[in-house]
Amino acid sequence: MNTTDQILTETNLERLPPQSIESEQAVLGSLLVSGDGITRVLDILEPEYFYRKVHQEVYAAMVELFDNNEPIDILTVSQHLKDKGNLDSVGGRQYVTDLSMSVATTANLEYYARIVQEKALLRNLIKAGTEIVGNCYDAVEADTALDKAEHLIFHLAHKRGMQQLVHIKHVVEQSFQRIEERYENRDSLSGVPSGFYDLDALTSGFQQSDLIIVAARPSMGKCLSYDSEIVLSDGSISTIESIYKAKRGNLLTLKDNFKLSQTQPSAYIDDGLKPVYKVTTRLGRSIETTLSHPFLTFSGWKKLSELTVGTKIAVPRIIPVFGTQVMRECEVKLLAYFIGDGSISQKRVSFTNTNPVIQKDFLEAVAAFGGVDTRIASDHRATSFYVRGDAQVISAQRFEFGKKLQLAIQSKYRSRHQFAKVSGLDEASIYYWQKGKCVPSANSFQQICNSLELRPNELIPFPISAIRRSKNPIILWLQAMGLCGKTAHNKFIPAPIFRLEKSQLALFLNRLFATDGWATVLTSGQAQLGYASASKKLAMQIQHLLLRFGIISKLRLRSVKYNYKDKQERRTAFQLDITDSQSIKTFVDEIGIHGKEPAVAKVKSAILQKQKQTNCDLIPIEVWRHLAEKKGQESWASLARRSNFQCDSNIHVWQRALSRGRLNSLANSLKDKDLSNLANSDIYWDEIVSIKAMGVKQVYDLTIPETHNFIANDICVHNTALCLTIAQHAAIEKKIPVAVFSLEMSREQLVQRMLCSEASIDANRLRTGHLHTNDWTHLAMAMGRLGEAPIYIDDSALLNVLEIRAKARRLKAENKGLGLIVVDYIQLLQGRKQTDNRVQEVSEISRSLKTLAREINVSSHCSFTVISRCRNQTKQKTNAL
Repeated sequence: MNTTDQILTETNLERLPPQSIESEQAVLGSLLVSGDGITRVLDILEPEYFYRKVHQEVYAAMVELFDNNEPIDILTVSQHLKDKGNLDSVGGRQYVTDLSMSVATTANLEYYARIVQEKALLRNLIKAGTEIVGNCYDAVEADTALDKAEHLIFHLAHKRGMQQLVHIKHVVEQSFQRIEERYENRDSLSGVPSGFYDLDALTSGFQQSDLIIVAARPSMGKCLSYDSEIVLSDGSISTIESIYKAKRGNLLTLKDNFKLSQTQPSAYIDDGLKPVYKVTTRLGRSIETTLSHPFLTFSGWKKLSELTVGTKIAVPRIIPVFGTQVMRECEVKLLAYFIGDGSISQKRVSFTNTNPVIQKDFLEAVAAFGGVDTRIASDHRATSFYVRGDAQVISAQRFEFGKKLQLAIQSKYRSRHQFAKVSGLDEASIYYWQKGKCVPSANSFQQICNSLELRPNELIPFPISAIRRSKNPIILWLQAMGLCGKTAHNKFIPAPIFRLEKSQLALFLNRLFATDGWATVLTSGQAQLGYASASKKLAMQIQHLLLRFGIISKLRLRSVKYNYKDKQERRTAFQLDITDSQSIKTFVDEIGIHGKEPAVAKVKSAILQKQKQTNCDLIPIEVWRHLAEKKGQESWASLARRSNFQCDSNIHVWQRALSRGRLNSLANSLKDKDLSNLANSDIYWDEIVSIKAMGVKQVYDLTIPETHNFIANDICVHNTALCLTIAQHAAIEKKIPVAVFSLEMSREQLVQRMLCSEASIDANRLRTGHLHTNDWTHLAMAMGRLGEAPIYIDDSALLNVLEIRAKARRLKAENKGLGLIVVDYIQLLQGRKQTDNRVQEVSEISRSLKTLAREINVSSHCSFTVISRCRNQTKQKTNAL
């Protein structure tokens, strides 16, 4: 005897289960009289709803006849039961005939069917209750018993909730009423607002009974234009599109202590085509992002849509990245000279400069390059040096190479034949190389070096290509760099320069500033360094390279006078200005300007002699609020004295921005780590001067673990949480009840994210506890708004659709309304049926979710949003959104 039987025996149930034999007979009799009546009850009754076994068999026979498109009457039903061998068990043909005589009219068929359904439901409830009691005795854990009980009860409720066909007249009337309501409220959304203007404009909000699947990758949202540039750990510059395609890259991220460090993306995402906006700062840096993209402000990360001109955002004040590659010193110098004052065509190359020191340095670099000589041409304005291939020089250098090759072969091998056999090279070619008649290709030269175990510069002090052809080797070299044919307006710094080690990068900038750069002291005593170019890209590249040394420069567009053929005209130029005293000191000490040393010395002297230094690298004035909270009741004068300020009577509280040095002194006096980190940070607070729509462009995302930010176009960029933002907007702004089922994150994690978003506080500060004093004010206000918002969170790790349905129904019943359900995320949901095929299981889950969305709408206008985490390799197709 099982547990259920024991319970039934112990309770001594003598009462009959709920049933109505008369109603069952009336239903079956009506169907025998009018066979077409089965269509009226087919979605109400199932064979097991009948109490008597006999009636179950008769109704099952009718359903089978209907499925076979056969008529339903006394003869067909009797014959079908006979064929199945069930006619005698139901009482024979006589009982079937008696059933048809038990009803006078079929008009009340649905009424009788409802009675049968209700009685069956009551019996099933008794059965479920009995099974629940039995499970409670047998179950090891209470949660298991509770889960089974809830499943049994809501399975019955699901069957009862089947909808009937409705005449279109009623639907038309309801639809017209809603159209009237929408017309009267045409300026408002008809559905649940998402908080994203463009999305709401397309959807008019999430509509009732909708199942909205948000397909997203982890930390999705960092949408940058395809050509956004990112500096990698080897010093090279790569676009975000190239990084996406390569699926690798070490890049910079801003840590909790406001210091930059290396990181690797965990995901690379194609976000398709989206509208982008160009943000330009006071320093001349710019980046194109979507409106929902956050930037770091002094109050925390904020979306671009919340920013205006005048807002200060965080940008790096130093890019601590240098490469490890080394070029020949003559090549570094020549690249700088040709980019600055060179004329580079496909057939000839020249350099024009009036400074004798620079001219001498240029000629020495040309001589060291090899295979070329120079022709000097002078006019009344300047001296030009034309660099050309020298046949005699090339011939002599080939002969010298041949002698060194012959000696190297003789010292290691018995003969030329043996060397050819070992190296795999043609013996005849080796003969001509030794005689200086010609030289090997780059690949063959590398084979020679490998076979002789020699470094290339032991055989030739410059690239083999310099003497391989009679064509000008410098032109060939500049062609490889991509510089041939570039005019002053489209010159640029080639990629190898960005990978140079620090000393060679300083040498390159030194010689570049020797051409179009300057060092001067204005009549006001203000020291200034600068560089001007007709090429915007070149100016921006120089600005970036200076930033690697911690030198802050401002890029601006200006019109300059230019003398051309005895005529003066104004031309557009892009000018870099270095006026910050610390940046000037760094430039003078680490870079300098060749040929302009006296001017540089005057600048250095002016800085040392001037008491009040120009300082653009200031902390925003909002920092006074933090200082006021930290000092407590202490007077500002007392704090200034403890910080060793020269003047403690007026330190310009709330009036002037603080320098890093003064803030650091105050932070040390207050023993405040956060203020100290801010004073010694790697960020500069730059002001937004324009936000301009740039149309629709291809955008990409990078997922950055832990810090969730990276550096692009020398600006700090971050990400946003789409579905949480939608839920917060609906609940807080519109007071719409929202249920959030989180299968991935705990409720504490979710609330912390919402608090960070609502209070505009950096998540890293909240996670590490390094909060500013005014952060607590923002947090308190955010907690008040969230606490009053109708948001309900369930963080159960294992959920299926049935459980979500049950909890949603209970929530709706308790709160009399439910406007939005968010499930994060669909791949973590469990199917009700066990299957080895996850695709089929997810399909079944999706169908169940859509059914649930429609069912909830029956009693409560509700939309259903599900997050689906996509694979990173999946490309999103272009669409209206």
